Amino acid sequence: MKLLWLAVTILLFSSNSHADEVSGAISLDKQMQQDQTSNSTIEPSIAEIEHLYAAKKFAELKPLLVRLHAQTPTHLAVYFLSGMLAAQEGDYPKAIDEFRAMLTRDPSLIRPRLELASALQKNGDRQSAKYHYEQVLSANLPNEVRSNIYQRLSDIRERLPSVQFSLDIVSDSNPKQATNNRVIMIGGLPYTLNDSSKAKTVYGTAMSADVHWPLASDPTWFAHAYGEINEYPRKDLDSMYGQATLGKRFDWGQNNISTEIGGHVSSYQNHKQYDGWQVRGTGFIRASPKLGVTSDLSYKTYNYDNLPYLNGDMKSINLTGIYVPQATQRLEIGAGFSHYSAQEQAYSYNQPLVSARFMQEWQGGWLTGMRLQALMVDYAAPDPFFGEKRRDAEKRVEFDVLNRKLKFWSFSPKLLLGYVERNSNLELYSYKRMYARIGVSMQF
Repeated sequence: MKLLWLAVTILLFSSNSHADEVSGAISLDKQMQQDQTSNSTIEPSIAEIEHLYAAKKFAELKPLLVRLHAQTPTHLAVYFLSGMLAAQEGDYPKAIDEFRAMLTRDPSLIRPRLELASALQKNGDRQSAKYHYEQVLSANLPNEVRSNIYQRLSDIRERLPSVQFSLDIVSDSNPKQATNNRVIMIGGLPYTLNDSSKAKTVYGTAMSADVHWPLASDPTWFAHAYGEINEYPRKDLDSMYGQATLGKRFDWGQNNISTEIGGHVSSYQNHKQYDGWQVRGTGFIRASPKLGVTSDLSYKTYNYDNLPYLNGDMKSINLTGIYVPQATQRLEIGAGFSHYSAQEQAYSYNQPLVSARFMQEWQGGWLTGMRLQALMVDYAAPDPFFGEKRRDAEKRVEFDVLNRKLKFWSFSPKLLLGYVERNSNLELYSYKRMYARIGVSMQF
């Protein structure tokens, strides 16, 4: 029921408000001007539909497009003009399908990607539109077009609601992070763990949603909410997390800073785990059309009702560089540092981390990504059970794949595979974990 309730809520939050179309002309990509057969000349029928579209004779154009659409393979110009006509008539879902069909055949095309971003934005899928606008910026664009893309990105960030949503079936080999050691040392003596302490594979469902909602009276003010739910058959691993903030954005050019204040709450096994306040500051600097830098500075308090020795606060800072070398590639490199100060020093720690993510689009509508992350955790005082300071090192690898040709409404199926290995000087906290998630995502 919790998953169903959140799904309904997200659908109600999704908006279909329209933005002004990106203006300015980009010459058609060279591939779109070439005949797809061995004949290098453009077929008369293709030249005819281009003429009819330019002359705005849409009543004559429509039946000709339908006939040409049935040909195999369909000419790229047919996809493009069908998409342009659909967008002009307000049929944005059809326009999205046409432009995506072009990118499925050749993801390096620039003009169709720009029109796809515009249609996605007008259809309410603003996060996907943002992705494609940013990819288009990697191309050599006329100044007018680049300026208009910056304006569309500003509208998405500041003035228009956005929703990110995912629903997955999860397989996890070690959700409790049980140690991979059969025998551990405590006080210099060996202890053998029983079967209940071993890692066990479980299956469940996971849902997450992120909503950014600018206020109508002044869109520089916004509400921000994030929630995630994990459910498993025996309920002993069920968890929920939610946070809600009110924020203010300050812009100058293509750069911006946002401040937020609000609260967060977590539950585990259907019981509240902790709650607290949070203050957050985020920023974005566009260093060049291909490079942007994001920053995230946060302060959170944690109040545990049943574990008061864990009460404390966390300060975090994270920086991420986003580099788009070309329209089909994206590289994100990040670094961060967190400090948790607990009521008992044994549970206070410092945590530096580094991460990298690379994404690549391929023919056929495929999009693949790989993410690497490494972090260290250094505790401030000896563990009360082992009498020794705990030091952990963790590495994580994730691979994901998505195909834009497969979709249900605004959702595309996505597969994610991950592996985590944590090594600790206290053997009880060392573990290995593999997980897989398959589900649907409002992405790209």
